[in-house]
Amino acid sequence: MISVAPVADAETKAQIVRRILETLPDWFGIPEAIDRFVDEARTLPLWATLDRSGFITLRRHSPETVELHCIGVLPEQHRRGIGRALLQAAASSLADGHTRLWTVKTLAPSAESQPYEATRRFYTAQGFVPVEIFPELWSPENPCLMMAKIMSQPRRFTERKLVLASHNQGKAAEIAELLQPFDIEVISAASLGLPEPEETEDSFIGNARLKALAATRASKLPALADDSGLCVDALDGAPGIFSARWAGPSKDFGHAMDRVLKGIAGKPRGAHFVAALALAWPDDHCEVFEGKVYGTLADAPRGSRGFGYDPIFIPDGHAVTFGEMDPAKKHAMSHRAVAFRMLVDGCFG
Repeated sequence: MISVAPVADAETKAQIVRRILETLPDWFGIPEAIDRFVDEARTLPLWATLDRSGFITLRRHSPETVELHCIGVLPEQHRRGIGRALLQAAASSLADGHTRLWTVKTLAPSAESQPYEATRRFYTAQGFVPVEIFPELWSPENPCLMMAKIMSQPRRFTERKLVLASHNQGKAAEIAELLQPFDIEVISAASLGLPEPEETEDSFIGNARLKALAATRASKLPALADDSGLCVDALDGAPGIFSARWAGPSKDFGHAMDRVLKGIAGKPRGAHFVAALALAWPDDHCEVFEGKVYGTLADAPRGSRGFGYDPIFIPDGHAVTFGEMDPAKKHAMSHRAVAFRMLVDGCFG
């Protein structure tokens, strides 16, 4: 049996990767490329065999998609099942209910490389299929083939009742309106007397999942939760997950917007909204989706429509803020609408 375990120490990761890749010139013959893989491995999840004869690293690109960043096995250990064991160990970490797609980049067949022909056969045997060739992503002499493997399908929503786990009236109204076409009885968390859980996670998705699970456990019904916020480039992504907290206990978003605008005075005004939706069931299964919309910040709040930071956000391609925009138009293009379309396609479509 081949034993594989995660490695946490950054320098140990770097040593393992360099030692193995330098023995594989047919795949990693460019020293600069090895240096890049070594540097990147320090901050990526890495699994290795206990005898350090093989490793695999992953890079997550979105909540739904993860890339096989690099895999290597000492040449004298090839064809002994180590690559398969590494893939299986990494795959076990992806059984999280929301990873949909696992991708990998390799050399395209037109490059006529025998080592990479064996690599493509290996990935095919592990369930990866060719998706697209990018002729110049690396170089014309080294066309890139992207392969992918489906990891999971979203759970379908078949119930007739859904708890909306939000105490923000603006968010609740927007989400309830988006749910109208599906003939679902939407029950607000407030009407059930459900408390607002403390948002202790470090991401929008984490907080949305936390709130949805708290509501479904308390109500014994499926629950949909949202976590969203404004991320300002010049503020290093702030207020981000703390967007509501910037408004204080009184939910004074006028104060929050003033704080944002003062913080970016004389600086670039790029920003984006993020919305994460989490749909949870009483058995603790949870589906998550994340949408974004990009734009710039106005010099001062404009418009009385919308809520939160809407009066200072001008979406790309428009001249008005979300606070000035017709609600129907905003609902069709907002970050929440983007996430909701993903939710519908995954769970309601």
